[in-house]
Amino acid sequence: MWGAVALVALLPLSVGAQERGRTDGPEGSEYGKGGYQDLNGGQFSLEFNWGAAINQGSSPAGAPEGPPLFIGATGSFWGDDWYQLDFSGAYVLDGGRLNLLVGPRFRTYGWPLSLHAGLKAGAIFIPEVGPRFGLSPQVGADLLLGPRDDILLGLAYALDIPLPAWSDGRNNTHRVFMSLGYRF
Repeated sequence: MWGAVALVALLPLSVGAQERGRTDGPEGSEYGKGGYQDLNGGQFSLEFNWGAAINQGSSPAGAPEGPPLFIGATGSFWGDDWYQLDFSGAYVLDGGRLNLLVGPRFRTYGWPLSLHAGLKAGAIFIPEVGPRFGLSPQVGADLLLGPRDDILLGLAYALDIPLPAWSDGRNNTHRVFMSLGYRF
């Protein structure tokens, strides 16, 4: 019995007898040594956003009237392929709201399609009411295109909630939008 215990205890020593690893590339090209690059694009991206923006309630008296559309832009810092820090601005044509928001976006692993969810916070400027602190949870999907995965195409939903929020939600704005961008 003690022989079997000794054999089981010594069995892992054979793992330590493997040869040293090697690379087939030039000297200094090992991963982490600066020889290889991240093939998934750069650390920054710039996106143009456009789509529908539906105000849940009527706009304040005196606010500009327009179609239920918005335009915007988002600049992002990519900490990694699964994490971004977004800086975005959007102008809602119906009601004249201006959103200036910052927040994280978390992406699923996947290529070329990935899903994302995020929470942005910042200023929501409502005409005839003034600036409000606001939250904007967002969900969507991104498609990476191009030979270096540097072209971004996205579809997303965002709920803009100016605070203090009214109990019936009539000051909220629902946005469904597309985005087209470039990662550099």
